[in-house]
Amino acid sequence: MILPVAALAQALPNPAIPMGPNPSECEIQAALLGTTDPTCPPLAMRRPAVPPPAAAAATAAGPARPGPVTVPPLPGPAAMPSPELRAAFRVEFDFNSARIRPESRAILDKVAAVMANPAAGRTRFRVVGHTDAVGGDAANLALSRRRAAGVVEYLATHHHIRRDRLEASGMGARELLLPDQPKAAANRRVEIVNLGG
Repeated sequence: MILPVAALAQALPNPAIPMGPNPSECEIQAALLGTTDPTCPPLAMRRPAVPPPAAAAATAAGPARPGPVTVPPLPGPAAMPSPELRAAFRVEFDFNSARIRPESRAILDKVAAVMANPAAGRTRFRVVGHTDAVGGDAANLALSRRRAAGVVEYLATHHHIRRDRLEASGMGARELLLPDQPKAAANRRVEIVNLGG
């Protein structure tokens, strides 16, 4: 299944934090499932810091202190939004190709092990391809889609992850990880997003 870019732009407001060159299966499980096996060591996952709304408003308005605010009571317990579970992986491909390089198969094997773990249940995942800004927009968008589809194909054929649990989409160079370095290799990545059950 390939999703249109417009739908993804709303679904993925911020890029995921990169996992690093060789994350453990426990780190991948924590990033994609929000939990780890009891056998995993304690983990300190890096997540982007989100400033509280009041701090952002105070910064924009200047140092003045706000006056008292009357807040109406809530009708019931407020539901806290669950954090978005997603991770970015550096997956190497042949030049201008969707063929996964052998050195990147190890990371995808760990991702597949997490997806096949009973803790994942029937969780669905979106694989999102990203490119750097070298080349034209249409070519980068098509390449990122082919690469995301290549990762889905690898997970399905080599690890028997059910295809109805996977979907592929591409963003091209629309969400650069390093906007001030548009040609940097770090921009070329694959993100995997937990879509829930």
